[in-house]
Amino acid sequence: MQSDPVRRARGAQKIGEILDQAPEQVERNLGDIAPGLATYILETIYGELYQNPTLDSKTRQIVTVAALATLGTAGPQLRTHIGGALRCGASREELVEVMMQLVPYVGVAAAINGVTACRDVFTAKTRRQVPDSHSGKEH
Repeated sequence: MQSDPVRRARGAQKIGEILDQAPEQVERNLGDIAPGLATYILETIYGELYQNPTLDSKTRQIVTVAALATLGTAGPQLRTHIGGALRCGASREELVEVMMQLVPYVGVAAAINGVTACRDVFTAKTRRQVPDSHSGKEH
């Protein structure tokens, strides 16, 4: 896949904003075996699709979370995008309600797995936000 520096720059900015990831992380995770996939994620998904103003980043992340929870096979990606949804302004209550909304359409198991992923992300975020009682610094 031919790289486009303009889309790459837009994608790098957007993936940083939403997922708090640097493009080097995407390339490190995928580039050794699937560099074209890393380029696609950065340039097409984040550098092009996520640039369309019709949906804001919060809505895009909620849709992504619902889709990943529905799949039932994308736990790491689901947790990543739950974190992204929180970063984009979704509340914990909204994300849990997304999982409740899945019940009549994709089943209780998908909702339970989604709630479990929410718990994992919420717990990790809470741990990072707890001040160290000795230094006042966050973990």
